[in-house]
Amino acid sequence: MTVDGVFIEHAAPETDPVAPPIVFVHGAGHGSWVWENHLRYFAAQGRNCYAFSWFNHRGSRDLPAGEFLKRSLVDTVEELETVVGVAGEPPVLITHSMGAIVAQKYAENHPVAAQIHITPAICAEVGLDVDVEIDPTTPVNSGPFERAWELYLGGASEEDARRYHALLSDESPRAIKEGVNALVSVDRTRLGGPSLFIAAEHDVIVRAEAVRRSADWFGSDYLFLHDRSHNVALEPRWRETADRIQSWLTHKTW
Repeated sequence: MTVDGVFIEHAAPETDPVAPPIVFVHGAGHGSWVWENHLRYFAAQGRNCYAFSWFNHRGSRDLPAGEFLKRSLVDTVEELETVVGVAGEPPVLITHSMGAIVAQKYAENHPVAAQIHITPAICAEVGLDVDVEIDPTTPVNSGPFERAWELYLGGASEEDARRYHALLSDESPRAIKEGVNALVSVDRTRLGGPSLFIAAEHDVIVRAEAVRRSADWFGSDYLFLHDRSHNVALEPRWRETADRIQSWLTHKTW
């Protein structure tokens, strides 16, 4: 379905829901398709599940070129608000990469049942010792397949990685700059509900030590995944991680 220009995928449980809905938030250049396995998995646990694409990403409304170039991660809260409106109640937010910042900015002003951040981007308060230059005049693309496979699709088979690479979208240079340089501030005193931060051993996009520092800053639980890469949700062992998330949800929320 598409609501106010936002493409939304919905997986419903076979019976009445037994717990709050889950809204999945993708990261840079990705889309709702990242969560194809997780939608079905968590719907089978008795939850309404929703995944969506940011504007200018696969399935959702395209923005004027100039507007897209200047679009911040914070602006993407608009799409998340639309999806939560469809869900109809405070959700669990499960995010990947730069989607973590979007969810945290949403949670500053809205109630959430819980937050789970998989290989999450880092906020300004936690910080990173980097200063990557990004050309603000052109969208950022995924680059050649071999480079993408090495950087953030490395845990997937070549066949799967090529399929995922073909689905990637260009990204706003402003959003990329904010994400890779940890420029967005998040007020932790305004966030409610339990939270879990998940790091991957072989992640070269968001190092595990930075995720650990972030979990400490937010007072969150921390899970370190051995032998995993940045795109945990797309790797063959995704179900193992989903099982651990489900176990955490069972014990931390109600």
